[in-house]
Amino acid sequence: MGAVCARCSEVKKGNGEGKPPALPMHPDEDSDANASSEADNSEVAASSDEEENQEDYKQSVEQILKSTGKNLKRGKTMAMKEAISTAKKYGLDGSKITEAQRQLDEHVKQQRREECEREVEAFFNSPAAADIALTEKMVSKATEADVSAKTLQKLQEKFEVLLLCRSLEADEVKLAREALKQSCRDFVFAATQGGGRPVTLLNLEDGSQEKAIITLDPPLRNLLVIGDITDVETVRIVPVRSLSAVLGKDEKKVSLNSHFKALDPDERECSVVVRYSINKTPGMFCFLEPTEVRRDRLIEGVVILAVSCS
Repeated sequence: MGAVCARCSEVKKGNGEGKPPALPMHPDEDSDANASSEADNSEVAASSDEEENQEDYKQSVEQILKSTGKNLKRGKTMAMKEAISTAKKYGLDGSKITEAQRQLDEHVKQQRREECEREVEAFFNSPAAADIALTEKMVSKATEADVSAKTLQKLQEKFEVLLLCRSLEADEVKLAREALKQSCRDFVFAATQGGGRPVTLLNLEDGSQEKAIITLDPPLRNLLVIGDITDVETVRIVPVRSLSAVLGKDEKKVSLNSHFKALDPDERECSVVVRYSINKTPGMFCFLEPTEVRRDRLIEGVVILAVSCS
């Protein structure tokens, strides 16, 4: 009986405990838990600080964009490029980046323009300005650099003068001769057929203008200018071999004449002075042609005819 009672006592004692006693927490495990909690709090704080710092940095970049854009000058181009690159990296407002890029592009363009204008000025003071090929390259470069209209016009005019004054190629010489011969044939034909070549004669003494015709005698020795003043026919006869012709504005006595100056600009531009000599006494006619083309054909016809008859 005593043995049985002992077993019941042990069972009761076990049931009285209910659960096995919990093991005490190791000191290291408590430290790790605290550390994990502190680390979580630290990460949240760091994330918050990083966001604030990034926002401050974005504002700083934006301010740099503004200040650099306002003070763009030589030597600051790279700083502006870096500021734009950083602004893109940190996602700055697109419109602000676009405006900064526009300012940078305009600054670079202005730099190129100023550099090219200085180069053009130096070019005009160098022997290279007499070279057609080099001048053509400079015109192209100045056009690309968008130099001022005044500078570009000066270059283009220089190039055109060089082209006009250059030596003609063999085929161009041939074409020029044929053109001059044709002008002479046309002039002779007009002066000898259908009553003569019509012209307008300017009287340099009183500024009056009269309709007249130019004719040639059959042997082509004399040129006749037939006019009509107050219904009285007047004929002026001059030797063909003594003739020469120039633009009216290039004849000093004519260009300084008050009546010539009073003409419309188009009339002055289309004027022709035909010089002659009778018994070693010089004289001249001043004709007003309707167009520059007829003006040029008249000059060519008179000059070639005079050379042919000399």
